[in-house]
Amino acid sequence: MRVAIVGAGPVARATAAYLAHHGHEPGIWSPSGRSLEDLPSGRLAGGRIALTYEGALAGRASITRIASADTLADYPVVLIAVPGHAYPAVLPAVTDALRAGQLVIVSGALSLAPLWIRERIAAAGIEPPIVAGWATTLGTARRTPTADVKLNTIRTRFDMAAVPNVAGASVLPTCRELFGDRFTLADNVLAITLTNVNPIAHAAETLPNLTRIDRREDWPLFHYTTASAARICAALDAERLRVAAAFGSKVRSIEEHYRLSYHVDGADITAIAEAIHAKYQGPLGPKTLEHRYVLEDVPFGLVVIEALARCAGIEVPNVSGSITLLSSACGRDFRQDNPLLTDLAIERSTPEQLLARV
Repeated sequence: MRVAIVGAGPVARATAAYLAHHGHEPGIWSPSGRSLEDLPSGRLAGGRIALTYEGALAGRASITRIASADTLADYPVVLIAVPGHAYPAVLPAVTDALRAGQLVIVSGALSLAPLWIRERIAAAGIEPPIVAGWATTLGTARRTPTADVKLNTIRTRFDMAAVPNVAGASVLPTCRELFGDRFTLADNVLAITLTNVNPIAHAAETLPNLTRIDRREDWPLFHYTTASAARICAALDAERLRVAAAFGSKVRSIEEHYRLSYHVDGADITAIAEAIHAKYQGPLGPKTLEHRYVLEDVPFGLVVIEALARCAGIEVPNVSGSITLLSSACGRDFRQDNPLLTDLAIERSTPEQLLARV
């Protein structure tokens, strides 16, 4: 199957590698082109990219380099694999190129992006495609000196849903054909947004380590998820679970997510973090606050959880406090940095209205 991947960072490359490894035909479109600078199209004839990959899978694949957003309309499946803070620049160009009959997948969907895409296209008077959201990415990945991408892990099980919600059952076989039997159908894309644990995890990892980040130290992420950081994580996660319950959804705890993603055991977050560090010795935490753990996960993650909580009429003091503290640390107001949230107007909906929209 031909699949267009929007993005060219580690997760996008890993997704392309997985598809090619299993006999599919992925193409990559880098909206800015910068992420492909170390993958020159001149490596192969015809503007194709030679992608080397290692880790959970290993090999070398020939990938189509997609020249422009307009070409996305030629692919039956379009998978969006860019960080949340790239949504404002990238998603309008993608939505302008989409057509009815396509399947669009948002990998690691934040900020109700599938709903935003669907409603934006419908508002233009065009029949929108089915838009699916994954609660997380296919796996974890990074660049290495020896390969264009290393697939650290491939997740065995995670949730997905579609807009419209009734289309979820028809989308599921296609996702399984492309990526294997690793998907569970969630209640709706609202549940998908609240299943994504990255905003919780990354806030709990970043806040206790701000001075390490400022000093640009090498600090293994899970090694420094100590007991106090784990308690922050647990408090944030409890609020995420309360918001999900307010909208009638039961989502996995962060402990369950870690066990499924990293294939480790542990009674609590501290023990799980120790097991992940012992098994993988990494990854390293960020060395700058200009990092997706902050720029993506605060405005497109925590701020969305806070907005959903307000819609449901419940307090989330740890989530709200984390937004405020990280805004102060960065000298900016992350509550003003998400135009998707402004367009979606979540806080002007009742829970019933928002559930009807998804």
